[in-house]
Amino acid sequence: MSEFEQRASLGVGIVLLVVFAGVLWVGLEGWSLEQVAVTPTTVASAVAGLTLLLGGLAFVIAGLRERVSVAGRTVGWWDLFSLGFVFLGAYMAISGLVQSADLSMYALLTVGAGVAFAAVGIQHIRHGRPEDREPSTRQVATILVGTMAVLVGLSVLMLWSA
Repeated sequence: MSEFEQRASLGVGIVLLVVFAGVLWVGLEGWSLEQVAVTPTTVASAVAGLTLLLGGLAFVIAGLRERVSVAGRTVGWWDLFSLGFVFLGAYMAISGLVQSADLSMYALLTVGAGVAFAAVGIQHIRHGRPEDREPSTRQVATILVGTMAVLVGLSVLMLWSA
């Protein structure tokens, strides 16, 4: 794994874990067992939170380790990185569906983006790691700035619409 890929994976993973912690903190504010009703929306929100946590952990582990043994099988960083995209896409799709009773344009766009993220992750898992090459400085800047801007923008919109 190149240094860029390692840093990008760690950065995205840390951002996702911070977003998870923020959403959890806001969600638990004023929370008590008497107020919790088990409805499809609360279950879907819990599953969405779990996928965000797992996605963040997958990105962080991919950034820290070249390979990990899971149940006797060696999993490379590329598979973990791709799995992070699948979990991130699942989070976006689920949270887009449970945002409000009526499907708004924002909810539909979030679901569409989530499906796209998951599809990219699945495609990367199925086809394996591409050839090694170091990205140019412009590619690094474009990927980092674009990814962080999208993640921060979506996070802010999701927090404000909650």
